[in-house]
Amino acid sequence: MENFLKTLALATLCFSASVFADPRPQTPEQMSGKTALQFLMDNNIRMGWNLGNTLDAVNDNRTLAIESFWISGRPLATQQLFNGVRQSGFDMVRIPCTWIGHIGPAPEFRVSEARLRRVAEVVNYARNAGFKAIIINIHHDGNYTEPHRGTWGFLDFATAVNNSEKRAEIQNQLAVVWAQIAEYFRNYGDYLIFETMNEVHSGNWGFNATPREQDILYEWNQAALNAIRATGDNNTTRFVAVPGLGSTEPETVIAAHARGRLLPNDGANGTDKLIVSAHYYHPWRYTVADISNQTPGQTLLHTWEQNERGHPAYAIGNLKTTFIDRGIAVYIGEWGAQTNIRSNMSAEIRNTHIEYIRTVATAAVANGIVPIYWDDGGNFRLLERSNGRANAGLWAQTLAAMFVF
Repeated sequence: MENFLKTLALATLCFSASVFADPRPQTPEQMSGKTALQFLMDNNIRMGWNLGNTLDAVNDNRTLAIESFWISGRPLATQQLFNGVRQSGFDMVRIPCTWIGHIGPAPEFRVSEARLRRVAEVVNYARNAGFKAIIINIHHDGNYTEPHRGTWGFLDFATAVNNSEKRAEIQNQLAVVWAQIAEYFRNYGDYLIFETMNEVHSGNWGFNATPREQDILYEWNQAALNAIRATGDNNTTRFVAVPGLGSTEPETVIAAHARGRLLPNDGANGTDKLIVSAHYYHPWRYTVADISNQTPGQTLLHTWEQNERGHPAYAIGNLKTTFIDRGIAVYIGEWGAQTNIRSNMSAEIRNTHIEYIRTVATAAVANGIVPIYWDDGGNFRLLERSNGRANAGLWAQTLAAMFVF
């Protein structure tokens, strides 16, 4: 019995140490000193993958982010998963992070230590697997659904547009939350990229956005950047990605940039440490539309019209001339089409899907822009969450179609 109790005590001590051990580097890691564009190019970063619907998942009443809530079987992220994703050929990983239910009340808005620790553990999985760049962000905390349900998290852009007091409150909370995230991750090298927000909008997804809306998002991006930089050390020159409004499609970010309302002021860094975060889901009825047939006019189509097939080269080429040619880095933080639901459809539908994926990937790589595929473990599923590998069939064919270099 005595030996058993000693063994039990030792096991408990080891478990406690693993749960509460600080996963972060204890001293600042070396920074590259490169511009964001140089970093992506010199490291030959070509293709990225999203850990979608995982750390960004929330419960049914949108009150708590729960990692295992949205994917069938409720898998947690593991080292094995990231090892497989890396071995599947991806250089870069985006880890969408939602903080709903993990932020305390005003004025401190204290971010849960347990939540920060878990995000760091997942970042470490990616680093241990050999990823060259890793992105974390504030994701569904600004997710707009529709007017009767409102915004899930604290980044209530729809209210902020017409309420200056609320707008200031949200901007302050954004800065306070980012200050805590940045402080927690300050020792990581510049392979860890911060992305300020994700798809924030007032209900129009950023299309035909007013100058007022562009101005508000610009101010919020500036507040987030200022909070990050103020934490010092590696965060003084860490790469920070900023999105446009809503779906942050190429046209949206280019329009905001034309008004000087996209990239915030980064002081002596200029634009060297900033990255434009665009998404590409064009045409939306082929990529992200509803598959349930419940909303007239918004049903997913399985045909890609001939007159749309030149759009990837055109739109992504415009990102190059607007940003890359001026030394400003760009990545496509989300793109793709619904692979999983097309896997058992006709050969024509499957072949069209493969062609779409290859065409977008080709346009991105040809223009020096890293495309980061949206894998949600569901309709967009590409890789298995158990091992990071693509199953035979359309999944494997879609994966192969991305690697056009």
